[in-house]
Amino acid sequence: MTRVLTILAAGIGLFAGLAIPAQAADVSLARLDCGTPQAPTAVNQRFSDTWAYGELKLQLVYSCYLVKHGDDYLLWDTGHAMTMPNVAPKASLVDLLAKIDVKPDQIKYVGISHYHADHTGQIASFPKATLLIGTREWDAITGPKPAEGVNFKPFESWIKGDSKVEPLPLGLDKDVFGDGTVIVLRTPGTRRAIPVC
Repeated sequence: MTRVLTILAAGIGLFAGLAIPAQAADVSLARLDCGTPQAPTAVNQRFSDTWAYGELKLQLVYSCYLVKHGDDYLLWDTGHAMTMPNVAPKASLVDLLAKIDVKPDQIKYVGISHYHADHTGQIASFPKATLLIGTREWDAITGPKPAEGVNFKPFESWIKGDSKVEPLPLGLDKDVFGDGTVIVLRTPGTRRAIPVC
């Protein structure tokens, strides 16, 4: 009986140890300015299917996001290229990151919500990062004849296989760092994914 209780106690201790979650890394999120549209945008055309905002126009901005997870970084979207007239950001992502002492080589992942130029323009600055992108977006970028609106040129390093890419399968979310703190959610119907932290 004592032997059975000892084995049972050891088994409970083992399972209790497995149930204790590992200490999660410190996670922070920063917004980076990645450009501005040329003129104020009519809100109804973009954000309302009931035309609830009348003639309201707002100056929108293109945002990129830097997620710090312990010593690792995820850059979400890369905004407009610096060569884009009238919409380019005032400073490149590389320069913005330098202001917070982050070098391009420190970016472990670059996540791209979709393939338009306002989200992909500066990705070529991060060739050492693993590209996280939806399978359909990746297929559109690497197709023999990319469709109109597909900004494929900045992805040359990933297309040629010089940089690592992880196409995210349809219907699956991605736990980026494996601890539940940063998850890329598939958002059906929008052709976009978003990071949740």
